[in-house]
Amino acid sequence: MDFNILLILLGVCCVILTIGFCGRNQRWGPWTMLVGIVCLLFLIMTMIYQLSRIL
Repeated sequence: MDFNILLILLGVCCVILTIGFCGRNQRWGPWTMLVGIVCLLFLIMTMIYQLSRIL
């Protein structure tokens, strides 16, 4: 995954988290934050996997 694509996806995940945090009192807020967290964890997992294949 290219570094620029990673930064764009990281920004999208942060926007999802921010939207969920703003709506934390609503029914959909915590679920939106959960989606953002899963997205961030997937990005971290992908980058660790790619770095482990290089070495």
